[in-house]
Amino acid sequence: MYAGREYDGSWREPYWQRLYEEAGADERAADIVEAFKELYTMYTDDLVEWYANLYDPHIGGYYCTTSGKENEGFTPDIESSVQAVNFVEGCGMIDHLGRDWTTAFPEEFKKGLLRFATRMQEPNGYFYHLLKTREEGDRYASRLGRDLGWCTGVMKRLGASPTYDTPNNMKGNGIDAWGNPVKIEKSRAAADKAEASAEEKTPPYADYLENDKTFIEYLNEKVKMVESPYSAGNLLNATCGQIGARDNVLQAQGAGYSLRKILVDWLNERINPETGLWGYPSEERPKGTEFLYTNGLFKVLPLYNGWGYPYPYPERAVESVLEGILGDEPSTANICEVYNLWSALIAVKANVIKCHPAETRDKILAVIDETMKNKGAAAIRNTYVKQSGYQMPDGAFAHNVNRCLKGHQGDIRVGLGLEEGDVDAIGKATNGIISNVCQAFGFTKVPIYSQREWEIYLNIIKNAKPVIKENTKPLR
Repeated sequence: MYAGREYDGSWREPYWQRLYEEAGADERAADIVEAFKELYTMYTDDLVEWYANLYDPHIGGYYCTTSGKENEGFTPDIESSVQAVNFVEGCGMIDHLGRDWTTAFPEEFKKGLLRFATRMQEPNGYFYHLLKTREEGDRYASRLGRDLGWCTGVMKRLGASPTYDTPNNMKGNGIDAWGNPVKIEKSRAAADKAEASAEEKTPPYADYLENDKTFIEYLNEKVKMVESPYSAGNLLNATCGQIGARDNVLQAQGAGYSLRKILVDWLNERINPETGLWGYPSEERPKGTEFLYTNGLFKVLPLYNGWGYPYPYPERAVESVLEGILGDEPSTANICEVYNLWSALIAVKANVIKCHPAETRDKILAVIDETMKNKGAAAIRNTYVKQSGYQMPDGAFAHNVNRCLKGHQGDIRVGLGLEEGDVDAIGKATNGIISNVCQAFGFTKVPIYSQREWEIYLNIIKNAKPVIKENTKPLR
């Protein structure tokens, strides 16, 4: 287990008392609180300082790893940068400032982050890593969809607009990252897809979203929910905004079908009733791949929840997820094995609450909640045991259990693959785990950090020096 600098967490005592009362103020509640306290021993000042030191004011964003910051061939990436500000917002450091990173961070920091996101955009509306050409970026659809969401999310939070119209239906203002107007020229393909009316043009969209036939053909050929539920779910998760935006246009044009419903019906046909998950039956699964099946659930349920469709097998899905949390097998792949299990539980409960009919909702929730209460403390302790294997000597968390980040986020290189922590893993190991565990049981979250840690973090950000690399020149 990790043993960092001694951390005084006595300020959390009122929060532990509140948790004890919310858990029922009985023997079972006391056991749950003690399990939580054990989990929180992983979070110290070391992690706060490590995170803040990844900021680069020259680009306006965060590196994913220390080796990425300190070596040629790497730049900050937008996913790590958004995860960084979300970490600050969710861990308790700025609760005293209203728990909103858009008001807590200095103006120059926010301007730099917005400029960083804006300069990534190409005229086709998508956003590309600073070291990637458009041709290179177009080869990885999942990354393209994820960065589209990260960049437009930053702009929405800061009340800004992109330069060009985006595939998820955000309107551009024609102004580049440095405040200059740009000449917007449509390609022939984009022009063919535009409506004749100059007053209402069609947003850009991928070819497979042309109509119901092209969409179904794409799902059957490209989305392998049974053979590879995690990667298939990740692709759908990354592109659902584009699917929804295109569906809205088709509905407005009077289409007799819905891309959303086509997708959900297609997914429902492929769920395994035995497990409540996508994928092969338990006896046919290759050993060591169990978490890939719950990962598929975690990735796809946000589509059901966002679009209002009930998931067919919620009770069985919860049982399958808990089997993973309480299993005695050590984690062997990456920290998603720990984090995504709890995320899947939350998504299932949210689906029951938001999407199931009232006449069945309460009965399903009662079954799920009783299961959660009975297995609460054991599940939290097992989460601590598994998650501890990812913590580095400097207090950060690594993506892989062998304490060696693979060095990539999809097709983007973010580090040398050393024994080091990375931003994506930290988001899952801190706010992700804690928020989801609390939400799964219906508890109010106990803050990880306080105003004291914010002052440490902000001081590092304000005094950060530009990271200038002689041989690493961004394309944009």
